[in-house]
Amino acid sequence: MNRFVTLLIGSALTSFVAANGFAAETAPVAAPVAAPVAAPAPAPAPAAAVAPAVPAKDEANAASVKIAFIDMSKVASESPEGKAATESLKKKSEQLRAKLDARTKQLEKQKAAIEAKLPTMTQKERAAKAAEFQKKVEDYQKLARASELEVNKLQEKLTNEIGGIIKKAAADYAKANGYLLVVEEKGVLFADEKVKPKDISEEVAAELSKKGKK
Repeated sequence: MNRFVTLLIGSALTSFVAANGFAAETAPVAAPVAAPVAAPAPAPAPAAAVAPAVPAKDEANAASVKIAFIDMSKVASESPEGKAATESLKKKSEQLRAKLDARTKQLEKQKAAIEAKLPTMTQKERAAKAAEFQKKVEDYQKLARASELEVNKLQEKLTNEIGGIIKKAAADYAKANGYLLVVEEKGVLFADEKVKPKDISEEVAAELSKKGKK
């Protein structure tokens, strides 16, 4: 089954503010012309005022964001819709396989019949029978390819339908239980230990089962 959502977890960054203080400069005092004296030492500059840093937000904020993930394959296999889809696909596959098996047996019988008559056939008759049998083999190959394509299309159709049902069920469960994000398990490449995402596969499957019984 196809895979449905990607992980997007935003984290808040705490900004720090620092105010710049400026030291006041003291101008030198002019000395009298007749008796020069040393200029008094400049007054000490006031210490630069630094605004206190804004405290970092509590890590509990990250932990309070409820994030969950689900195993799509598990939910699909346990849900009534998923089981019905699997059964439908299996039934179609068995029907097409039965047709191919029957055609295979026909070809085997025809091949055996032609081989039994080969000693009594002319060269022209052998060439005609070979061409006729080759045409039947090509028809069989076309049927096999068409059968495979039919199964693949049905599987894709059912996968999309079940995926949509699971997605809606997950969204409904998330909204009802305060989750801000739900992703597919295989889509989670990394999660910080402060985030602690929860596996809600069982819960979503159970919700689908309840709806299926109504």
